[in-house]
Amino acid sequence: MSNSIDYKGIAVSIFDAMNSGEFSDFQNNAKEDICFDFPGTDRIEGAKRVILFFKVLLRKYKNLHFSVKDVFAAEGKACVVWTNEGEYGNGDKYENSGITLFHFDHDKISFISDYFKDTSFTNS
Repeated sequence: MSNSIDYKGIAVSIFDAMNSGEFSDFQNNAKEDICFDFPGTDRIEGAKRVILFFKVLLRKYKNLHFSVKDVFAAEGKACVVWTNEGEYGNGDKYENSGITLFHFDHDKISFISDYFKDTSFTNS
């Protein structure tokens, strides 16, 4: 493959951002009109709105850590297999696993979609 864009690295960097709460690299890697499909919500459009969503989501937890287990990339797409664990604000334990699908427009993320094993938290 002659494409030198590091789709795997860009996709994994999103999980680094979720772990650190620092989203400047994400903003640099996302198209301004990015779309994000997240279970239990309407589609979120726009880089600033996606970042705001991430920050609001993270506030539900005392701590939350993502571990990347595998990454696949080809033809302008990447798929990250992950697990996470942490604690809700009330101290209850939380853990989940899933995949996140990324579509790229050249070197920028244009679309993200999450698929989880446990979606019960979207009802709370």
